[in-house]
Amino acid sequence: MKKCLSFILTVFIIISTGINAAGSEWPVFHKTDDIDDFFADYSLVPPPDPVYLPIVMYHQISEKQHRLGAYVISANELENDLKLYKENGFTTVTVGDLIKFAAKKGNLPKKPIMLTFDDGYESDYVYALPLLQKYQMKAIFSVVGKFVDDFSKPNAVNDIDYSMLSWDEIKEMYESGLADFQNHSYDMHKFDKRYGAMPRRLENDRDYQAAIRQDLCQLNAEYKEHTGKEPEAFTCPFGGYDSRLKEAVRKAGFSVILTSYQKMNVLTGDPEELLFLKRYLRVHNKDMGSLIKSWDDEFNKGQ
Repeated sequence: MKKCLSFILTVFIIISTGINAAGSEWPVFHKTDDIDDFFADYSLVPPPDPVYLPIVMYHQISEKQHRLGAYVISANELENDLKLYKENGFTTVTVGDLIKFAAKKGNLPKKPIMLTFDDGYESDYVYALPLLQKYQMKAIFSVVGKFVDDFSKPNAVNDIDYSMLSWDEIKEMYESGLADFQNHSYDMHKFDKRYGAMPRRLENDRDYQAAIRQDLCQLNAEYKEHTGKEPEAFTCPFGGYDSRLKEAVRKAGFSVILTSYQKMNVLTGDPEELLFLKRYLRVHNKDMGSLIKSWDDEFNKGQ
């Protein structure tokens, strides 16, 4: 037994010290460079350079000073934002641009930015659209289907402070080529047994996924009827997001989810990244110059 162990130990020492290198095919690495060269042969595709994508989340626009706040900014503030984006070299992108990038069918500009407007206020049509046309910039508008249906009725109250978009206004905005419309739920933007589109307590996956599919597909069908195009992104009502919502929305046929987490997006081309896109909330009196500088600082760190 001792002779056996001694023989095994001798063989192990010979192999580990590289004596076999003269006549053996086993690789013996002496430097880190050798190891790198060995594994480089198996690298089929180099890792992609990350793309930094800031997404800004807007809501309503008003010309009344007393209404400005966390979710309402002035038309002048929006115009100044668009000027800043232009001056700092940003190019607006759409949901379709991101999907093509993730599918390796298109590239994003050097400094992309996405502008999003939630809920579907009529101020999008009155104030945002003319400014987008003036500066030739694109934006994503996520509307709530029930709101649009209600304000498309002949007897709907017309008040810029409270009115939502109608289907006629959406069609006109869509045909401008600058407005990209997405899904903010048909009727889940409310606190009614569930928090927005989040699962109810003790709701099983089958029932939850069916509820999400029915609601989102109802709005997509109406979009298709009025614009000829179905949304590919879901914007979470009230920012509610978790792994169950992600899976339910994916199974409903959506490949992009817009959340309310306020951080920079770093995209490498992985489609999974599009199911958790983060956005910066634009509030009244926000120092957008400083925010843009922080984006550039983050971008430069990644170079």
